Formats: sequence, structure tokens, C-alpha cells
Amino acid sequence: MAKKNKMKPRELREAQKKARQLKAAEINNNAAPAIAAMPAAEAAAPAAEKKKSSVKAAGMKSILVSENKMYITSFGKGNSAVLEYEVDNNDYNKTQLSSKDSSNIELHGVNEVNITFSSKHGFGSGVEINTSNPTHRSGESSPVRGDMLGLKSELEKRFFGKTFDDNIHIQLIYNILDIEKILAVYVTNIVYALNNMLGEGDDESHDDFMGYLSTFNTYKVFTNPNGSTLSDDKKENIRKSLSKFNALLKTKRLGYFGLEEPKTKDTRASEAYKKRVYHMLAIVGQIRQCVFHDKSGAKRFDLYSFINNIDPEYRDTLDYLVDERFDSINKGFIQGNKVNISLLIDMMKGYEADDIIRLYYDFIVLKSQKNLGFSIKKLREKMLDEYGFRFKDKQYDSVRSKMYKLMDFLLFCNYYRNDVAAGEALVRKLRFSMTDDEKEGIYADEAAKLWGKFRNDFENIADHMNGDVIKELGKADMDFDEKIIDSEKKNASDLLYFSKMIYMLTYFLDGKEINDLLTTLISKFDNIKEFLKIMKSSAVDVECELTAGYKLFNDSQRITNELFIVKNIASMRKPAASAKLTMFRDALTILGIDDNITDDRISEILKLKEKGKGIHGLRNFITNNVIESSRFVYLIKYANAQKIRKVAKNEKVVMFVLGGIPDTQIERYYKSCVEFPDMNSSLEVKRSELARMIKNISFDDFKNVKQQAKGRENVAKERAKAVIGLYLTVMYLLVKNLVNVNARYVIAIHCLERDFGLYKEIIPELASKNLKNDYRILSQTLCELCDKSPNLFLKKNRRLRKCVEVDINNADSSMTRKYRNCIAHLTVVRELKEYIGDIRTVDSYFSIYHYVMQRCITKRENDTKQEEKIKYEDDLLKNHGYTKDFVKALNSPFGYNIPRFKNLSIEQLFDRNEYLTEK
Repeated sequence: MAKKNKMKPRELREAQKKARQLKAAEINNNAAPAIAAMPAAEAAAPAAEKKKSSVKAAGMKSILVSENKMYITSFGKGNSAVLEYEVDNNDYNKTQLSSKDSSNIELHGVNEVNITFSSKHGFGSGVEINTSNPTHRSGESSPVRGDMLGLKSELEKRFFGKTFDDNIHIQLIYNILDIEKILAVYVTNIVYALNNMLGEGDDESHDDFMGYLSTFNTYKVFTNPNGSTLSDDKKENIRKSLSKFNALLKTKRLGYFGLEEPKTKDTRASEAYKKRVYHMLAIVGQIRQCVFHDKSGAKRFDLYSFINNIDPEYRDTLDYLVDERFDSINKGFIQGNKVNISLLIDMMKGYEADDIIRLYYDFIVLKSQKNLGFSIKKLREKMLDEYGFRFKDKQYDSVRSKMYKLMDFLLFCNYYRNDVAAGEALVRKLRFSMTDDEKEGIYADEAAKLWGKFRNDFENIADHMNGDVIKELGKADMDFDEKIIDSEKKNASDLLYFSKMIYMLTYFLDGKEINDLLTTLISKFDNIKEFLKIMKSSAVDVECELTAGYKLFNDSQRITNELFIVKNIASMRKPAASAKLTMFRDALTILGIDDNITDDRISEILKLKEKGKGIHGLRNFITNNVIESSRFVYLIKYANAQKIRKVAKNEKVVMFVLGGIPDTQIERYYKSCVEFPDMNSSLEVKRSELARMIKNISFDDFKNVKQQAKGRENVAKERAKAVIGLYLTVMYLLVKNLVNVNARYVIAIHCLERDFGLYKEIIPELASKNLKNDYRILSQTLCELCDKSPNLFLKKNRRLRKCVEVDINNADSSMTRKYRNCIAHLTVVRELKEYIGDIRTVDSYFSIYHYVMQRCITKRENDTKQEEKIKYEDDLLKNHGYTKDFVKALNSPFGYNIPRFKNLSIEQLFDRNEYLTEK
């Protein structure tokens, strides 16, 4: 009888985990599509799955511990915290701190292990809910838990100058650290995009010129370093940067960011433009130095204060950029919106005209409706979906945007001015909801109430949606003075320079990136503001004096408000007109035209120099469907037109990306892209057909398209538009996802630099070490300290420590240094074309990223001086896929933080939420 093969415990756990993942995938398969072959545990969750804990849904915000006291807070208005109870950690006696009107939760009892409370208003109102007592720490004398990295005290000293026996200061600090992490990602991406704009064709040999730019030099020194007192080496670096700077200007690709040199013979205007651009790039380079390298203690590298300590010419540029934006918004606001304002004055009988104008400025410019805590748009959509069918009639297509804007404004006024309490009640209900389904139901109930109140107003708006009426109102004179809104208008002097600096960064981001960055920053500053408020309250009253480099956060309330304004005025800028020839070249190249096409040939094909009616159909088609596509702009920023076209020929890769697009979307693409679609064919066949079309896409497919087409020609034009849209979407998803994967490693590098500086303060063995010499040195030193290590991850778990030591020994200083540089410069995105064709199985963005990364790491830099073969090179080339042990070896510098190390090294643990699908 054969001996039964018994699984090892680890193998058994892995098998059980995989079984759970497969079962989850089967359950979730029809709920929401995941990216092809992603680990099942990372698949999208069903719509009705819980989105938040019952503790948060019931209204408890946080439990703060300070020495022998515990403070329980609830959610107040917006993101504000209401101090509810003080609890003595010795006898668990409680004292209520909130008033009857402001209280949101009822505390029932506290013991050594649990805290029991109930909600007064929302989720499970009156039902007892248990949460753990954070002061319960077996075997620890202090009620405040130390952090696993052992850096709590050092962080408190860096930010507050001393240590504290509480968990309040460290939570505030973590919010500041989150700000630095998000800035590290976005600034790294901006620097890469600007460097990438220098590349033409396959020439990617240019240096990281952005890496040498900083705010230490004025524009005069930058353009004439010989006249400065700088060292010869620094002068030579500046001369190289100046050469690259001029080359970048010459490419006209800054036009993708809406930056355009003025068309004038006045050299002063042209020079002023170049000076502003230099300032912008230098500030970006300086921010990168601040967030990507730990330079604590050097005042000129203080992220939050350097802008106030450098030459005033930089601040003048920030003022110019902000004032230019405000001027464009404010100038002629009433005249530009007079049709809508006239209609509103006619309809809103209970309001003074001046008041309507001020409210409309709030709505259009400051977008105060986005600060209500719920979506006005969703409420209006619910109202029309359920009750206002007539407003969706085709007769309103030409005026629908105007009609919906006016409807939204009426709803905004209702909550902003007339019924503030109703808005607050709605916010509370949404906060107490547990799932998306519950939120949808809350919006539906609110919409039902609103319909009875606004039905006649909506009917009135629709009745005014008449072309002749609108035309007449547009011609009419308005007797209102622009000075009515002078008190509402904003200008650069209203903002701190930190906020202006963030606005400047948005020049280099697209709409989604702007929204993500500003939303995160607003949330973090808002949290910091609340922590400071609690710390200063009479009940808690703990010291909160920030050290010199972090004084900015004393103005967190102001910055929160300013960043909200920045978010509303910032937008992805339209490409500059002067860059159109460059953009047409990129557009035709990405569509598959000859790489070496001349400017004259481009002008001839698109008739750029010709004048006349009806001859610019192809030019307009390319403009509307390629150049003005945000996805095309993203691809040019982060990739390369020729390389994108070559990657698109890889049918295996395209099929993988298509696998992540929802089936319903695939059905629509198939129907609109394929000339004779067989809608009964399988989804696999449909995806294959779409992949084939993308692979074979050619400019010849579009050169005869007519912009003003009718009949069959119009059908062909619409099909061509759909094909281009699909092609750009697929390539965008591929590049964007790889940029997102890289962002996780950028954050890890940022944290490594920061934590190394902190550990140097407490570990003598690191005092003389330099991280640049060997990025493994921190993890290696902490492992060697064993039981003496302040790092509890490595101190308490001998098995994991041994695993990290193995990974450290499987790497070397050269390998990890190259890995760090590849992450910092997004090398995987740049070199994608070179290696993606060799990968055997394309089943996740994680696997694509690490295969290309490992090929880049093992690439010989100099054929005449062969480097020693890297340990995993043979396996990499033999298996045509990434090597798991190689990933762990490369990530060994992050081994001091076990959870991060595992999440970045093991595909099944890598966060699937970083990936995009087409929506």
C-alpha cells in the first residue's frame, strides 16, 4: 500500500487559502468583473458587501488614550470629532463630555477587554455594539501600545520635540506622513513625465535632468552659471540642465500641460515665460528631493517651509499662476453666466438678485455644493429617474447641460441656505449606512421628498429651455455690477504658499490625478485639524507645540479650506495651440503611421497650411478623437507613441487587458467597433476579435474618414471613433496600472529613506552608515541585532527574521541600488516594449511589472565590461516569467517592515485595488 503523502503545515495552509479564494471567485464571478486571472481573493466584492465596520457606522470615530485617561469621540458635522466620554483607565469610571444636543453615542460600559456602546441616531440605534479596549495590552505596563517598528518616540521627537505617553500625537504624525507619501508618488510621476517628454523615438539615453533642478539657484544663475560663485562641478551640472531645459522647450511637448510660449516679438515676454517654466520645474525637483530623500535637519529641504525661504522670484511665479487662474474665472463672471442668472432671477422669487448672483458664484466657481457631504447630482438623477421622465426627452438634448445645472443649483440653495438641518440629517444617514445599497436607498428616499418640493420649479426650468428664449437672453444687457461679487472673489493673496505650490503641481496632472491628490490632502489636513482641536480642548489639554519644520500644520484648518478651493479651480489644461504640430505627429504615430514622417508630410496629410471650407475633416477627426483624449495625453506623458504602437501588436497583452474590462462594456465595444458583428458569439471570441483589431490598427484605416459624414460614411466614421477609443483605453489601462504598481514601491522607497534616518538616531551601528552604499543595510542591521532590536517585527519572530536574512543574502548592494533607481525612474514603463514580448503568461499586472523589472535588473550595462551574472538570471530567461525568490531578494531592503515586505513580494497579497478596470 502506497504511503500517504502528508502535507507540511505551511503547504496545508496555502492549500486551504487557495480553496477559499477559488470559492470566493466563484461567488463573486457575476457580481463584478475582476482583471483577468487576478488572485481570487482580490476580486471585486459583491455590491451588498459591508463597506465599513459596525463601530464606524454606529458613529464612533476614535478612541484616544493619554496616560491613564481614555477619550471616546463620535462623528460630528462633516469630518469633525465630538468628544463624548472620558474614561479612567484604572477603574473605568466614565464622564460624559458632550452635551445632550451634540451627543451621538451612548456608552454602556467599559472593562479591561471591551467597550460597549450604542448609536443614538443611526445604524442599529439602541443596539449594543462591542469594540475592543485599546488599553488592554497583556504584559505591558503602559496603557499606550508601542509601534511595531519601534519608532514612535523618535517620530514624536521629530515632530513635537519630546515623547508622550499617549496615542494622540502619533496619530496626528501618521497623517502628516501620509501627506508625504502621496506627494512622493505624484512628484515622482511628474518628474518621470517631464523627463520622458525629452525622449524622441527610441532615444531614451537622456539623463534625469529634473533630478538636478532645485530652488537653490535663481533663473539668472541657471541661464548664466559662469557669472556665479558656484564650484566648477556645479556650474557644469547647471550647464547640462540648461541644455536639457532648452531641448524640452524645443520639443513643444510642454504644450501637453497647457504651457505655451507667447507668440510675440517681445523677447521680454518670451523670457518671462521661460523663467516661470524654470521655476515650476525647479520647485517640482525640490519637492522630490524633500519627499524622496531623508534630509531631516536641513532647513532648505523642509517640505513645508522651503518655499518661504528661497528667492522671492519663485513665489512671484506661484502668485502669477494662481492669479492668472482666478482672473480667468472672475473676469466677466456675470456676463459669461448672464443667461442662467437671468433665468434664476426670474424663477427664484424669494431671493434678491444680488443674493442669487453671489450664490451662483459659490456654486459655479467655489463649488460649495461639493462640501455638503453628499452628492447633489445623485439626488437630481434619482429624482429624474423615478419621477421626471419627461426631462429625459430628446427635445432637451441640446440644452440638457444647462437644464441640469439650473436644477442642481436649486437643490444646492435648498441645503446651503434654506434647509441646512435637512442636509446635516442626510449626511448623518449616509454615514450610518453600511453598504452601497443602503446609500442608494437613502438617496432614493430623499429624492422622493424633494420631488414634491421642487417638481414645479423643475417644470418651470424645462419650460424656459427654449432656443429662442435663451438666444434673446444672451443678447440682452444686464444691469448688474460685477462688483456685486467682489467680496466673494478670490486671488493669490488669499492662499498660503504651500497651497499655491500644490496648485502648481496640478499643471502636470490629469483630471483624475488632480482629484485623487487633492481629495487625499484635504482629508489629511482635515484630520490633523481635528487632532489639534482635541489636543487643545479643556478636557484633553495635552501639549501640541510642533517643531520648526512642521509649524505649517498649525494652519491646518485654513489649508483645508484653501485646498478645497484649489481642487475646484484646478483642472486638466487644454493642450496649447502652438504644440499642435508635435501633437499631430504623436497622434499619427500612435495610430501606426511611418515613424520617420516629416513635418511637411504631416502638414500635407492633414492640410494644416491650407484654408477653405470642408477640407479639414481628417484634421478635425484626429483632433477630436485623439489629441483631445485625456488617455492619449496620458500615454504621451508616461510612454512613447512608437513604443505604444509596438506594445499594442502583442495580442497576448491586449487580451489580458481586455479581460479586465467588464463584459457589458466588451459587448458595446464589439458592437460599435466590428463592421459585421456576430452578437451571438462568445465573449472570448469577441475579445479576440477586438484584440486582433487593436493589433492590426493602422493609420490607413482612418485617413479617408470624413468629419461631416452622412449615411454609410457616418457609420464608418462612428466605427472609426469607437476603434480609436478602444485602442487608447486598452493602452491607457496597461500603462496606468503599471504606473500604479510602481507607486507602491515608490512609497516603500520613501519610507525606507525616512525610517533609516529615524533608526540612525537610536541605533549606534547605523550612525556611520550611508543608505546609498547599500539599501539592505537597515534590514540587515536590525536582523543582526536580534533580541536587542527596537523593531518588534524582527525581534519577536525568529522564523520571519531568518527568512528576511535569506532574502538579504540572496541580493547584493549593486542589485538593490539598481532596483531602487528603476523604481524612482519608472523604468518598467519605459522599457515595457523591450521585454513584454518575452513573457510566457500574462495574467496580472504584478507579474508583468516584475518580469520587466527583473529583465531590466539583469540587463548588461556595458558589453565590454561584463558584470557578474546575477543569481536568478538563468531561471528568468528559461521560464519567461518573473522569479518569486528574485522579487523577495530585491525587496529585502523593505524587510524591516514585515507586512509591507510581504505585501510587495507575494502576488496574492499585493493590493488588487491598485488596479483599474474600464468603467
